[in-house]
Amino acid sequence: MVEQDLKWYSTFVFLAGTILSFADPITDILTLVGFYREDHKTWFGVGLTFVILPCLPFACLNCCMSEDEDDDDDDDEELDAFCRKVGKMCLKHCLPWFNPFSAAFARLRGFIFCLRNFKKLWNGESVDFGKTDLILGSTKISAFIEAILESAPQFIIQLYAMSVQREPVKIIQMISLPVSLLSLTWTFTVVDQLIYDDIEMNVKHKLLWFMTRLLVLSSRLFAICFFIVAFKWWCLAFMMFHCSSVLLLDLVWCIRKGGSDLEPVGYLLPIFFVLHWLRDDFSAAVFDVDPDSGWKEQRKKVLWLSNALFATENLAMVLLFYFSPHSNAWYSLPVTVCVSSLSVIGGAMRVLHYTFLLRTSDQDFTPQGKPAELVQPVQPV
Repeated sequence: MVEQDLKWYSTFVFLAGTILSFADPITDILTLVGFYREDHKTWFGVGLTFVILPCLPFACLNCCMSEDEDDDDDDDEELDAFCRKVGKMCLKHCLPWFNPFSAAFARLRGFIFCLRNFKKLWNGESVDFGKTDLILGSTKISAFIEAILESAPQFIIQLYAMSVQREPVKIIQMISLPVSLLSLTWTFTVVDQLIYDDIEMNVKHKLLWFMTRLLVLSSRLFAICFFIVAFKWWCLAFMMFHCSSVLLLDLVWCIRKGGSDLEPVGYLLPIFFVLHWLRDDFSAAVFDVDPDSGWKEQRKKVLWLSNALFATENLAMVLLFYFSPHSNAWYSLPVTVCVSSLSVIGGAMRVLHYTFLLRTSDQDFTPQGKPAELVQPVQPV
């Protein structure tokens, strides 16, 4: 539930996310203006595509979230009434959100809500959500759409341009690149808290989780970008092989598991397939919450597998780049060393941190599932 996730510091989390969501599209657009002025029409066209691409999912998401508010003509089956309803929904909910700042506005609404209820959140009191529950839920979905369809592609495009362009690197490029990476890491950290919601994390653990996610993501994106510099479109074949391998493991797991409770997960497998190239711990096996199936150990195995695959693939891609004829630049050796070390260190830290959190959470509960402090020892008579 959203209510259980909100704390007093959620106000500042929404504020930081809002700033990143506004800064990311703005710096991307300014970078595209620079590409256009320098007559790099290909980079401009590809970058503009990934600025416009998330706008349609933003509009559809807001339309679905607001569908329950416009049920005046549900009993009228006439075609003209249906068309009027669709047109009304498009004008009211779709068009205003068809812009690259939709995720920023969604996070801004979450920040305003937390700010209005900051005193209650500070005192640990209950908050009346009402329809705001849907708004707070849509912030995470819209931010995830922005990260996948805008932040990650823009980071790769701009890093590629900085690597091969003959002109001096502009200041706006040096600003836009880390902003995209921070926005992507921030969003993925929030998604991690939804996936691993069985583990209670304090602020220190969340900061460490954010740092490990930053190391893993940066090494992954750098490896993909410089592999593209050397081998161009062969990177697609490389990522397709990775996505297909993880999808095959998901299919085998679903077939062995069976049961009607896996039908919703099975429908999401195509979505998981699209995301595997960037984070394959977003797997179908992660969403099994049956307490009798050892799901905590299962999640740990998925995390081990995903980080091992990423580290191996990153090492392979960056070494192929280093030994290719395109690695004549001065940054070839530093990039190879950084990507290799960050892949191994980030993945190891992430797995060890999750293992530590699992052990800590298991010590706080008895085998019957009750908190340890609530179980009183039996006094001898």
